[in-house]
Amino acid sequence: MKKKKGFTFIELLIVIAIIGMLTAIAFPSYQEHIRTANRTVAQLTLTKLAQQFERTSARQGKYPEGDDADEIIDATDPPDSYTLSVVSDADAGTFTITATPIAGSVNDGDKCGDLSINQAQQTTPASSDCWN
Repeated sequence: MKKKKGFTFIELLIVIAIIGMLTAIAFPSYQEHIRTANRTVAQLTLTKLAQQFERTSARQGKYPEGDDADEIIDATDPPDSYTLSVVSDADAGTFTITATPIAGSVNDGDKCGDLSINQAQQTTPASSDCWN
């Protein structure tokens, strides 16, 4: 009797099922890794912008506002999955820079939501999981 070489249909189905289970376990972990990496880039960008605002204040005696503040934001390479905005009041000596997740991006629905930093280097959300 000749022995046939190859896989049976059942063996093939078992391999496909195992691959499917491994993918179902690994994909959410991968997405969380990407989400965390994007959040870290957004945090670094916010910190860098806050430093730029402080340098401008040291040179000009006030924080940039209006078009000047928007120019600084526009000159920055925005992080993936986030949009940047600034609220600045030179008379009061305050600014808040915010990174908001883009709708439909990987970070949309992130547990941290909007990230922000102000002139006192206070960050929100205050959770240590969000600002590491």
